[in-house]
Amino acid sequence: MKKDEPPLEFPDTLEGFEYIFNEKGQLRHIKTGEPFVFNYREDLHRWNQKRYEALGEIITKYVYELLQTECHLKKVTLPVDATESEPKSFIFMSEDALTNPDKLLVLIHGNGVVRAGQWARRLIINEDLDSGTQIPYIKRAIEVSESACMHGCVGKCMCMCVPVYEEL
Repeated sequence: MKKDEPPLEFPDTLEGFEYIFNEKGQLRHIKTGEPFVFNYREDLHRWNQKRYEALGEIITKYVYELLQTECHLKKVTLPVDATESEPKSFIFMSEDALTNPDKLLVLIHGNGVVRAGQWARRLIINEDLDSGTQIPYIKRAIEVSESACMHGCVGKCMCMCVPVYEEL
């Protein structure tokens, strides 16, 4: 920590950051309605970056909640029979992902800080949930009776994809 830098302690909720997602899925300040401000404290780039990263982790949890509540996906730990000491990952999948013989949509996020259900954290923060998450695609897939699955692994992963031939 630099001499004049405040502690790197940040809230653990959106409300603690004084932000919410409005009815359009845009991240907005609770009091002002303004978009997220990266340079919250001038001349403290490292502190601002750490604040942004802390907010990003909260947004990841928020997106996971949306995947389960709005998209009705379940979070499944893999391997399913892993012991406590074994490495694990997880996927989100629709109830019929393993039984639908017709179609399976597999969404794989990019690398870096994005996680399951997200295309780009920057888009979620600066634009809206529809631009930055996979949720619109998942909802559309479910609407046309396709199963959905997305992985939440970080690091090296292997995924097998079954192609979907209808245009979403």
